[in-house]
Amino acid sequence: MTYHIITVFNTGARLSCDRGFLVCQYPDRESNRIALADVRGIIIANPAVSFSNESLARLLAQDSIILHCDRHFKPIGWTVPLERVIRREVFGNQILQDLGHSRLLWQSVCRQKMLNQAAVLDDFGIEHSLYRLIDKPLVSEANVSRQYWGHYFKSIGHKQKRERKGAESFENKALNYGYAVINTLVHRAILIHGLLPSLGIHHEYRYRSYPLVYDLMEPFRAFIDLFLAKWCASRKVVPNTDDDFRDWVQYLMQALRHCRVKHPEDKHSHKLMDAVDIQVRSVATCFENRFFNIKDTSSLWLPKLIHHYWQELSVDISDIEEDDETNIAV
Repeated sequence: MTYHIITVFNTGARLSCDRGFLVCQYPDRESNRIALADVRGIIIANPAVSFSNESLARLLAQDSIILHCDRHFKPIGWTVPLERVIRREVFGNQILQDLGHSRLLWQSVCRQKMLNQAAVLDDFGIEHSLYRLIDKPLVSEANVSRQYWGHYFKSIGHKQKRERKGAESFENKALNYGYAVINTLVHRAILIHGLLPSLGIHHEYRYRSYPLVYDLMEPFRAFIDLFLAKWCASRKVVPNTDDDFRDWVQYLMQALRHCRVKHPEDKHSHKLMDAVDIQVRSVATCFENRFFNIKDTSSLWLPKLIHHYWQELSVDISDIEEDDETNIAV
């Protein structure tokens, strides 16, 4: 089965169901449709979009997730399926929160995040000292991050600094949007594998937060950074408009499908959007192993940016058709 992420941009679009298909109807053009079973997630990038209750219910029943954005493309919330217990051992050990085991998991996740950031700079031929910082006995994630972002924004030709909440610059808004898409895929995988998104291995719970989602998306951040840098390099002018943002979203959806990550153990590669599920499944196995007093992370698999490649020779924004129904509804 081929899974897709659908992005809906059009004002007045309405989503409904018809004989096993998700139908997107427009006020001024013919409708698009795609098999419901193929939809992994939907991104609503326009506030003037409506749903039938049946379409929502059927999407949630098959573990699809809906990400809602405001009129400025800022992600503001999710519609998600109910949490469930899949494996008693996984659920029980996540609830018990063995601090030593959680620390081991987080150290592995955080280290891979930093290695992936270093690999982004390598990809653009930038000289840096991130590997030296990462290999220190008491590595400081903050120091690595500070140096990484300084090099990163120079590499894409902009004098920006990293903005998280309340981002104003186009580049930071684009990064935050990309991270939100990854969060959506991670959130879905967490629910499917019977983990609780509210119980993290490092991030603490806060009002309206999902710590485990934020924990497990960390190794994927650098992939979004890489995609944005490549997209910016393909532009002739500095992006700053809604049309530019729409082009970035289209590029991102294609990149999630065309970027593949090698899996050395099984000698296969996986689409990046599928790699999310593989990583979360391996985390669930780590929690399951704790039930048998196995306190290690040998079953943990994390995506390595140095193992990525493009399924096609390039992912060029000029090659993306506006009506590519497998990834985007416009």
